[in-house]
Amino acid sequence: MFRRTSPQTSLLESRFLVPPEKRARLERSWAEAFRVHVLPLIDEEPFRECFCEDNGRPNKSIKQLVGLHILKEADDLTDEQVLEQFEFNLQWHHALGVVSTDASICQKTLHNFRVRLLKNERARAVFDQVTTAIAQADGLSVARQRLDSTHIISNIAVLTRLGLFVETLANFLRELKSAQPEKLSAVKAEYRKRYLEREGYFADVKREQARRRLPVVATDLHRLLTKFRDDSTVTALPSYQLMQRLFDEQCVLVPAVPDAPHEPADEDSPSEPPEPTERVVIREPKEISSQSLQSPYDPDATYGHKGKGYEAQIAETCVEENPYQVITDVDVNGAHVSDQHAVVPVVERLAEKGMRPDELTADTGFGSGENIVACAQRDVDLQAPVQDPHRTPAADRWAAPVEGNDAQPTVVGVEDVAPKVAPENGAEEGEKFGLERFDFSSDFESIVNCPAGHEPTRQWGTHGGARVAAEFDPATCASCPFAAACPTKARRTGGPRQLGWRPAEAATTKRQIEQQTPEFKERYKIRSGIESTNSVLKGVMGAGELRVRGQPRVTLAICLKALALNVSRCLAYHLESLQVVSAEPCPG
Repeated sequence: MFRRTSPQTSLLESRFLVPPEKRARLERSWAEAFRVHVLPLIDEEPFRECFCEDNGRPNKSIKQLVGLHILKEADDLTDEQVLEQFEFNLQWHHALGVVSTDASICQKTLHNFRVRLLKNERARAVFDQVTTAIAQADGLSVARQRLDSTHIISNIAVLTRLGLFVETLANFLRELKSAQPEKLSAVKAEYRKRYLEREGYFADVKREQARRRLPVVATDLHRLLTKFRDDSTVTALPSYQLMQRLFDEQCVLVPAVPDAPHEPADEDSPSEPPEPTERVVIREPKEISSQSLQSPYDPDATYGHKGKGYEAQIAETCVEENPYQVITDVDVNGAHVSDQHAVVPVVERLAEKGMRPDELTADTGFGSGENIVACAQRDVDLQAPVQDPHRTPAADRWAAPVEGNDAQPTVVGVEDVAPKVAPENGAEEGEKFGLERFDFSSDFESIVNCPAGHEPTRQWGTHGGARVAAEFDPATCASCPFAAACPTKARRTGGPRQLGWRPAEAATTKRQIEQQTPEFKERYKIRSGIESTNSVLKGVMGAGELRVRGQPRVTLAICLKALALNVSRCLAYHLESLQVVSAEPCPG
């Protein structure tokens, strides 16, 4: 039965049972700030549907459960440590508004509450609701934000390729032993000795041995797949399906060489003779998808340029006038997913919860003409550099001493060269320029002015808006000093000159020039501040190596840790007003 937390204060609370001096210290601690500025902001109503209205025991206080998980993630505690702190820590009692005699909870209650958080994205809803309430209560501006991604690892071992095969196969045999032991007994004893009893452990070998043993393990895996492929009770096991996935991603069957002499088996070879019609071949690493299986214990983990695991997308405010900054959005995807695909979903989520920024700063991984245009269409200015495929690689600034060696030539990189500026009286002889000289609207779907300052006479979209065109007055163009260098084209039949462009192409071209200016570089410096946020999440709050597996639980953990970081910053801000040290000497 759903029951809201009673706002009634009990005279049996710890602060009323301790000496005045200790109570005064308690009310100047973080616990008071949590009790006053965070606990009242937690909305319990979204959890009403989780409980029967007229049957069952009343639920444990939702405010206390959310508060416990915030405190748990803030210090990266285990459930056992949370239960101990909740039962014996006076500050926790005061922060959560609980009487000491009632400060008791079982681990199953914590687990069941997290199960409810996993359903219907309640974890994200709690993060959004409390964060929005904190920002509104403390008057935080969200007009300027920054976005970054950071690599996280679930509770898995980083396996070599051979280790992945061995663990996947061993995982299947263990599940088969638990679920259907009679069928494990039908498997040759060598499989059990090799993968369960770990006689001559396969995965712990030197590199040169791994190359030889990998085809052996792949053949073992294929033969187990073949042995049970017609048994529906076995093929339904998750571990069997993982074996099949691993084989499909990493191996290929090719016809066996007819009449090929059979090589004698060595100590690592399977005891069964090879299949007479086909053999297993290991795919080359470059042929394997980044979405391939990385661990049999976390099938959702993938591989990206930062390693195996997941990528967490973090957005936070970066307004200098704010007393502190908060994380406004968090999301988790596979490590293989490009940051390019994260920008628009982040902006749309921020808009849905009323936290849409006017400006969003991100690094080159998020920057592209498509993203700049998509954000502009949503009234967001994406300040992110874009890659220039035609740019010459920057020079090595450490190739020579700064001074004192005249024999070393001074090499200037592209970033040292100022962007070209159109001459005031026309184009230089032989010069040709492109879209970078035109002034566009914020979404790059229309031209405001040409390089000479003239507006187009007509504009229209083509191909479903993917391409835009404009035409200019022919008389004006005839006398224009930029006519020889202008990319506009005249029709063969005469008439106005026309220019066609794609908005993303125009955005990319303009940004490549803009990002070389000192103004852009100075404004872009604020992006680096989010690195400290990532450092706290991973180093202090344990987001770098989580205790959970699977993308739903990883997302839950990251949402709670991000919320805990927001609460920690809120408490630090309000704690300053509580830290009023009395001029009277401390008793004793």
